[in-house]
Amino acid sequence: MKTKDITKIAIMISIIIVLGFFPPIPISLLPVPIVIQNAGFMLSGLLLGKKNGTIATVLFLLLVAIGFPVLAGGRGGMMVFFGVTAGYLFAYPFATYFIGWMSEKFNSNNQNSWYAFAITLLFGALFIDFCGAVGVSILSDVTLSKSLIASLAFIPGDAIKAFLAAIIAKRISNSLGQRKD
Repeated sequence: MKTKDITKIAIMISIIIVLGFFPPIPISLLPVPIVIQNAGFMLSGLLLGKKNGTIATVLFLLLVAIGFPVLAGGRGGMMVFFGVTAGYLFAYPFATYFIGWMSEKFNSNNQNSWYAFAITLLFGALFIDFCGAVGVSILSDVTLSKSLIASLAFIPGDAIKAFLAAIIAKRISNSLGQRKD
């Protein structure tokens, strides 16, 4: 792996950590808050692609597992992987991979923001919300149907995060494309 790739992965992990500084917003429908941090995983797939984006996400989750309090709300440690948000956490690397894979296949260099938005919404936000709802239903007293219905509350915010991730990815890609290495 090149130094340039390692640097990009480290920067992406830093961005995901910084997004965790935004406090989670609790909602009454589910025992899971709204967080800004999952936009970082979407951005990771768009900017770094399937391989490096997934590496960044997995390394971030390893930091969480070790105990670094880098999740939204200052959470960390192995116990978060057994709590009600576990479905979301386990979905992050897969969502990053799917976003990166679909971006590489259909939207190389993030040239079309609408493709990036559609890819990020479908393979990122909705996938994470679905896996999270399944996790909530398994790890709490909420039925799957109620959990899936309650997860609909996340879709407007996740659509905004997916849209912003697509716009940011395009701007960064355009800026880097104009620079000569």
